[in-house]
Amino acid sequence: MIERSSSDVVIIGGVAAGPKTGAALARRAPKLRIVLFQRESYISYGSCGLPYFASGDIPTFGELTRTSYGVERTPAFFRDTKGFDVVTGAEVISIDRSAKTVRVKDTATGEIHTHGYGTLVIATGARPKTPPFPVAESPLIRFFTRPDDALSFRKFAERGGIGSLVIVGGGYIGCELAEAATVWGFDTTLIEREPQLLPGGFDWEIAAHARSELERGGIDVRIGSEVKQISLVDGRPLVELSDTSIGADYVILCLGVSPESGLARDCGLETGERGGILVDEHLRTTDRNIYAGGDCVEIANPITGGRAYFPLGSLANRHGRVIAENIAGNPARFTGAVGAALVKVCTINMGCVGLSEAQATAAGIACECVWGGFSDKPDYYPESREIVLKMIYGPDDGRLLGLQAAGSGDICRRIDVFSSMLQRSARIDDLLAFEHGYAPPYSEALDPLHHLASLAHARGRGLKMLPPCVASSRYERLVGGKFIWLDIRESEHFEENKPGMYQEGNYVHIPLNDLRARIGELDKNAVYVIMCGRGSRSYQAWSILHAAGFTGAYVAGAGLAGACA
Repeated sequence: MIERSSSDVVIIGGVAAGPKTGAALARRAPKLRIVLFQRESYISYGSCGLPYFASGDIPTFGELTRTSYGVERTPAFFRDTKGFDVVTGAEVISIDRSAKTVRVKDTATGEIHTHGYGTLVIATGARPKTPPFPVAESPLIRFFTRPDDALSFRKFAERGGIGSLVIVGGGYIGCELAEAATVWGFDTTLIEREPQLLPGGFDWEIAAHARSELERGGIDVRIGSEVKQISLVDGRPLVELSDTSIGADYVILCLGVSPESGLARDCGLETGERGGILVDEHLRTTDRNIYAGGDCVEIANPITGGRAYFPLGSLANRHGRVIAENIAGNPARFTGAVGAALVKVCTINMGCVGLSEAQATAAGIACECVWGGFSDKPDYYPESREIVLKMIYGPDDGRLLGLQAAGSGDICRRIDVFSSMLQRSARIDDLLAFEHGYAPPYSEALDPLHHLASLAHARGRGLKMLPPCVASSRYERLVGGKFIWLDIRESEHFEENKPGMYQEGNYVHIPLNDLRARIGELDKNAVYVIMCGRGSRSYQAWSILHAAGFTGAYVAGAGLAGACA
């Protein structure tokens, strides 16, 4: 333990926001006495890299604890290089705001001592959500939020102790661990209670790409499946569902996380409806001497005007800098976040930012959507890859609300640009006006985001667009009855890939170049859903039909590129 009984600044928590606060503050105000207490023995590790350590892509856990120049982050490193004290194995068990002290327990000995503070920083992170079903106690049934969880999984995997694996929860970590299981070759089942994977930030038609990708990798994906309990039979986990049971050698619970805000709540600090500590734009709590940041806080959402909970390492590190600046006397603000997030699912990249269509609807925000399938670089460039995008926006004022992306191409730059737009309440015309860097190895002359903005304007002029889909029954519900597929791809592409939903009598194939000349073959009173490879030609075909007086023409968003739901 630290020898002195008080410090100018005490930091609770040592993964992301805590160490960042300490390091930045020691640079800004080197005369301050700063101490950080960390309950675990590990300090400042890359928690977002744990699934990739589990897969073996990252060979040793030590890689997650080192700086970019290869030095391990230890208490000695923070003392000698960063200029502040770190004590691991030290759990803060209570805060006395009136006395401005914390009680700290040595996790090895159980000894408790009191430490005073001038300013307190709470960076206690998040804890795994409690399962809503009974779970037997066993080392073969674990959460996946801490280093010990990843180390346990890796140990069993390397010893050949896992032949079959069940992952409960199909969010970001669940999908990343399912990919890790494909590396090991386990017989793996992924169970998600909601009717889609990635239910947090993605709508069903984009999330369907994750399911399709995992199933191609041999994962048994079960959506809409509710776990009733997890028991042990002869020491082996048994996952019991509503309609069946699945035996496994190992079970991982990926049910999401909740703010670790008990210390704050117990000492009388205000928390929000999601359980996170409430902070202002300076990340100060309702006690002017206490700041909080990272996964334990709720922050402003500039899109909804309310508060949100985004447990993301990127935000936690930014929180640390803002807290440090304010403690050092340099006013800094954290104005909120829009939830930009990325996830890799086997060979595809996925990302979202802002509100999904489902979230906007639930919040009572009117929204409209457009979809598109694109190449991330010009088609003629050898390294071009496919991406599918969905944009959500306000139908009346054109305000941008959210973006989702999936594909093997570069989605990250699109999510980043859109995040910046959302932070300043941008509108469709702002998206049309944004200037991007262009060269064939990196991008098209017009970015996919420009095309999405154009599609949004086209919707305002009457374009009828449907979400990406392959199920005729779903489209029948959306258009209000029977329809005819109008496939406008070139003949060779049509013959190479004739979708399974095409049946005798329910489709017509007319290449786009022939559509004007052959428009007389179509019935103006019929309902047509126009299909092409990515969706761009469908818009042109819709324009031709619309100008000719067809009122029942719809575009299948993103074309066949988006159709995996």
